[in-house]
Amino acid sequence: MQLKLNKKRLEDEGDKRNNQCPMPHAPCPIPDFTRVILVRHAQSSYNAQKRYQGSCDDSVLTDKGRSDAYQTGVALRDVRIDAVYTSPLRRVQQTVVEILRGMKVEKPVFTSAHLKEIDMPAWQGLTYKYVQEHFAADYRCWKERPHEFQMIPQVERQSRSAICVQQQCFPVLDLYDRADQFWQEILPLHTGKTILIVSHSGTIRALISTAIAIKSEQYHVLQQSNCGISILNFSTLKHQQPQLEAMNITTHLSEVLPKLKDGKQGLRLLLVPATDTNPHLINQLAERLQAVPIDFSLNSDLESSQHTTEQLLKYHPKTVQIQVLHQYFPQILQQKFSSQRATISSNETDSTHFITGLIVACPSIIQNLLRQVLDTSPECLQLIPDTLSVIYYPLKSLTPVLQAMNINNS
Repeated sequence: MQLKLNKKRLEDEGDKRNNQCPMPHAPCPIPDFTRVILVRHAQSSYNAQKRYQGSCDDSVLTDKGRSDAYQTGVALRDVRIDAVYTSPLRRVQQTVVEILRGMKVEKPVFTSAHLKEIDMPAWQGLTYKYVQEHFAADYRCWKERPHEFQMIPQVERQSRSAICVQQQCFPVLDLYDRADQFWQEILPLHTGKTILIVSHSGTIRALISTAIAIKSEQYHVLQQSNCGISILNFSTLKHQQPQLEAMNITTHLSEVLPKLKDGKQGLRLLLVPATDTNPHLINQLAERLQAVPIDFSLNSDLESSQHTTEQLLKYHPKTVQIQVLHQYFPQILQQKFSSQRATISSNETDSTHFITGLIVACPSIIQNLLRQVLDTSPECLQLIPDTLSVIYYPLKSLTPVLQAMNINNS
């Protein structure tokens, strides 16, 4: 059984959304593997107001959030889930209710304090803009050196004579410790099963990172959109590493690509491994990208890369196409990357200056690009043929962001 939607059933039920399957082509886990599906909670009131939430419980789902959570359940309807784990916070609990309603199943839900969002006591409830303006140095550390980021909770005095003790915390490091504890406690209970985890952006990033050895320094390298779906596979064999099979899939929400979080200044790369194995899927991907502006493409001279590029750009006649000898592809890609970044920087006064490039190359080159961004072992990344991955290089940040990996179009 594949993790994909039953399209006919959705059509029969009159579903008005885009019913493209958000899940990559992959078999259900065999007894030697435990599959973990991770979903971030749907849009909350604090998300809509652009406020830091942290581990506070003041935020609830918006109407859009409830609708998207239900649609996420529809997308997962054909997936057999053996157990559900969630954060205790309301915005997650409300998301789970809608997901299970969309899946048309009733499941016991286990709540774990390890799945709460990162603890940000001094910023919770404040707008992003306010924090950037009034906590500039701390914010810079948070974005550039998250593993060193410290925060002193705002503790109220109980009485005039009481001594106010303020203990510093390391939010990101503490979160990674919680994620690691969660894996140690939960995985042995579900060997060979499929579990669903519904949690928060920061927590899911920490869960993925601790699973596939992404350092805490790279905390901001993974984007997690509301209701984005990610998949991890854990082998029960000690010599095999966990693998990231999919990351931040949002096509079930009628999104062609995950929305950018940090404005539209920078370079976005659309990565497609050229295998020439399924022309039908490539044609579907071309149709999906029809409305996406693509400024340039870079492909190797291998026949599979050339053919895939031609198919993907059939709706983009004005895209500048560059073909490179296979053996020189990594070097030319780096040169092209540097020149495009320089072009964007020279137009820094244009707040919307944004370049999108299509990269089509053999799977090993695509996988190496992903590995460099995540700074992890290539064995931890399960690159799936005929899928799309997206890397974003924000203009004003040194940290690239993996927006999505292995977007499927069937």
